[in-house]
Amino acid sequence: MAPSRPRRLLAGTAAVLAALTLAACGGSGDSAGTQPLTKADDLKDPASKVVLTYAGAAYDAKALEPVFAAFTKAHPNIEVKYESVPFDQLNSVLSVRLGSGDSNLDLFDTDMPRTAAYQARGWLTDLTPAFGDLTGKVDKASIDASTVDGKLVAMPLQTSSQLLYYNKKLLTKAGVALPAADPAQRMTWEQVSEAGRKAQRSGAKWGLLLDQVDRYYQLQPLAESLGGGPGGEGKDNLTPKVDNDAWRKAFTWYGQQFADKVSPRGVPTAQTSDLFAAGQVAFYPGGPWWAPKFLGAKDLDFGVAAYPAFAGGKPVTPTGAWSLGLNPNSRNRDAALIFMKFMALDGGGFSQYITDLAVPPANVSGTAKYYAQKTFTDPKMTGAVALLQHELAGTATIRLKTTGYIEFEDIMGRAFTDIINGVDAGTALQKAQSELSAAWAKYRK
Repeated sequence: MAPSRPRRLLAGTAAVLAALTLAACGGSGDSAGTQPLTKADDLKDPASKVVLTYAGAAYDAKALEPVFAAFTKAHPNIEVKYESVPFDQLNSVLSVRLGSGDSNLDLFDTDMPRTAAYQARGWLTDLTPAFGDLTGKVDKASIDASTVDGKLVAMPLQTSSQLLYYNKKLLTKAGVALPAADPAQRMTWEQVSEAGRKAQRSGAKWGLLLDQVDRYYQLQPLAESLGGGPGGEGKDNLTPKVDNDAWRKAFTWYGQQFADKVSPRGVPTAQTSDLFAAGQVAFYPGGPWWAPKFLGAKDLDFGVAAYPAFAGGKPVTPTGAWSLGLNPNSRNRDAALIFMKFMALDGGGFSQYITDLAVPPANVSGTAKYYAQKTFTDPKMTGAVALLQHELAGTATIRLKTTGYIEFEDIMGRAFTDIINGVDAGTALQKAQSELSAAWAKYRK
């Protein structure tokens, strides 16, 4: 799962899902999927009207209106029909439509860690012949996350990173020195925990709360910092590796935060930011997309620092967000490629048309507008831009690349929830490893 906060979803409705599913019954027709792609720079606008169908989960329709308006102005014979899909139902919608060979869906949002799984299912088109090498145009981590077996199979649109938010009032009251924004002075998780406990003794309700409290996106860096790896190894990363010393040490520490009531149990990811905004949490590792909410919170004085690492470990930060996939059965491939080029590459990509950017665009030149947002000029966000640039360039680590990622995310989510609720980390991880081995058996052929 990609970062949940950048997902600016419309509330999913039965009507939308029904329309998407029924559209799959339209039949696949004749596909140009076996024909070679045209190089992007050689693409010509169609002479007559073409309608592209785009199923998206990253942004709601309203947020993309200025993007589509700019695209239509530049390419008047190509219309984009956008169908917003709730993230939790994206897999099922794509499974129905793409799994049936439907040619009526042209483009769809691809959660980066699911790229290999989608490719294995035959849902993605090799874009390398059209776009070649994107090095220097798109950030490296996003290219890596969208590449399978050396082929670019999805067009990167967004990336992401993390900050350590801290409550100045709570730390000052506890006599804790405020963290520096310099990544060279990055706090350790052990220091954050101890400082959070001190803040609690001085009146803070909670010492530490992670944004995505039970999700692999945010928790992967705990194990990776200690050298535990992303959770899989071997051919196609289909040999689970979550039951090792580093993973056990990392998640024993994590489970202890809840056992000691430094972190609260029972708070879903959707509500963690509310607690920091309300001034109840001393340390909140989370995404830059929360900054506008925190800046608007009454009486909340905060600062930002680098995402922590374990003592003796290496700095690791989460990254990745969304790419754009092309249905191999699309009848409108040239028009779709023109749209993909517009979204990802032309003039810095789609982000230039959106005023409120939750996460950085994957396009290197397009990030300038993201960092120029008013949010980053507020004194409370001092150092944030330099931190994000540093992390994306040096510590950003993509999630496990494997055809079994969908099962992996589900199984690990349950394991993390068990650990939070008091199950011994070693027991939970051993169980997860066993479940992963069984779930991935169908891919190991």
